[in-house]
Amino acid sequence: MNEKIPVNLITGFLGVGKTTALLKLLADKPADEYWAVIVNEFGEVGIDGATLSGDGGDDVRVAEVPGGCICCTTSPMLRVALGKIARPGKEGQRPDRLLIEPSGLGHPAGIVDLLRDPMVAGAYALRAVVTLLDPRHLDDARYNSHQTWRDQIELADVLVINKGDLADAEQVDRAHALADALFPPKLAVVDAYKGAFDPALLDLTLDEARWPQQPQAHVHSGNAVLQPRRRTTEAVAEASTQWPLRKTQSSLGSHSCGWILPPETLFHSAKLADLFERLGDPAAYGLAGLSRAKGVFQTERDWYRFDWVDGMAGAAVSAYRRDNRFEVIVEAATPPDWAALEQALLAAAINFSAGSP
Repeated sequence: MNEKIPVNLITGFLGVGKTTALLKLLADKPADEYWAVIVNEFGEVGIDGATLSGDGGDDVRVAEVPGGCICCTTSPMLRVALGKIARPGKEGQRPDRLLIEPSGLGHPAGIVDLLRDPMVAGAYALRAVVTLLDPRHLDDARYNSHQTWRDQIELADVLVINKGDLADAEQVDRAHALADALFPPKLAVVDAYKGAFDPALLDLTLDEARWPQQPQAHVHSGNAVLQPRRRTTEAVAEASTQWPLRKTQSSLGSHSCGWILPPETLFHSAKLADLFERLGDPAAYGLAGLSRAKGVFQTERDWYRFDWVDGMAGAAVSAYRRDNRFEVIVEAATPPDWAALEQALLAAAINFSAGSP
């Protein structure tokens, strides 16, 4: 049986440097590996595909899907392209890795969902989703007011802050502050010059449970060449740990507990809504002093982010796809017993399995 082909999405808004990053990855790939690339451009003329085909070399296969967006209108074409690439070529060779570059106007969540479809997942193993961000775009309403721009950042497993040499130090700092404030946290946040980042980031394991730690200090060098700076989050569970992965923390009179479940776990949206509505009742789960609760879940309707703050519960569609996770913070003299809340969380799942991650 053929091994699954590792696949990465390289995303980001228009002009952020995705094709440059792809060219760098292809130039640095192991010499003995054969890679494939699917590039999607919104226009009908495939400029990026032609560039990659010309510069990639004989050990790179490029498939173009021009005209529209593979995240939506031409998604059947993506399924066809994935099927062709997974089949051995004339010499019986299958790619050692597939890189997908969606259109800068495309919403890549649909591609992640397709790659997890049972008919596709048998041939492909989804690895880290990489999103490039130009820190100068934080001040530009053409970008920061665009829902797709925000969703690309939310979906990322690895956030690459590119073109920092063209931005000022304050803009780069604000980009890192944006990344640090995101929930769930990224697996890694790095700086890049001309799209160059450590290829090892492509294989950060999506199944690992990772939690935030204090970001490392970073420096700016004006217009000099930036050395890629890397901040990764801390793995908290060994491979033998069973679901749900759980971590608690206590400091300065506050206590937190978080749970992670695999992306395949599906939740009842109505049961989650009821759970969040009842969080403010100390008698429900024994959480006197609750100050904050948040989570992202795949439900039978879509992926949703749920929040509880100031006694109010709410929910909104989320672009996040890496895993299901839930976190609460309580202000109290002693940590609460989290068992009742965990039981309610698992009871809201449709297909939860406690198997090893």
